[in-house]
Parts: sequence; structure tokens; C-alpha cells
Amino acid sequence: MDSDTTRAAVLDLQDAFRHGDYERLAKYYDDDVDWVFHVPKSIFPDVGRRHGKVAVFQALAAINENFRFERHVTEFVIADGPRAASLADVTMVQRATGRTIRLRVAGFHHFRDGRLIEYRGFTDSFDLVEQAIGKHIDV
Repeated sequence: MDSDTTRAAVLDLQDAFRHGDYERLAKYYDDDVDWVFHVPKSIFPDVGRRHGKVAVFQALAAINENFRFERHVTEFVIADGPRAASLADVTMVQRATGRTIRLRVAGFHHFRDGRLIEYRGFTDSFDLVEQAIGKHIDV
């Protein structure tokens, strides 16, 4: 994939996620995708490292079961051939508590033949935990 095609794929993939369009998402994920989202297990117990499209979609379903996404704005995507880095501004509501949580997600994508074969996602885990529990943690 060239850089423009990769960039367009990341933007479309994130748009599909934003709209809960799992059919469109599925066309981008390789059956053997290696997917990791680095977040605290206490907040996202069903997320972390997942291997394969089925396991990734189970993690996404668990996220959507516990959180309602209010906003997901992709701030930028930088692509180099089949690889891309992105930054998104995300606002979600924790269904159990009604707390609004705002985070920034850095994503690193690797495509082969138009399919996502590797994903690494990162956020400020400490800030996320503080928002989820609703209090500042003194360290």
C-alpha cells in the first residue's frame, strides 16, 4: 500500500469505529491481526492483547458495552507506505457511573494487502484511571 492509501484506510477505519459500523470495520481487519491496546485492566478488563479478528471484535464489543462514545475526532494521520500513526481525541461516557471520560489515543497501524495486520494503541493510563474512578490519585 502506498502512503495515501494507508492514510485513507486509517481514516475510514476510525470513521467506521466512530459510527459503530462493524461491517465496514471487518473489511479492514486481517483474520490473524495482532492487536494491542495498552490500558489499565481495572478499567478495560476485556482489552489488552488480542490475536485474530474474532478476539478483537469481542474486545470492541466489551468496550461498547461499558462505554458510550460521544466524540471521536482523528486529529492527524501520518502514513509511510503500509504503516501509519494517528492521534484521536475521544470522549466517552462510562455506562455504569455516567462519568464522562476524555482521552487522547495514539494508534500505530500496519497494513498488508489492504488489511490491518498489526495495531498498537496507547493512552495516558493514569489520567484514564483517575477519570474512571472520579478522583485525583496522590502519588
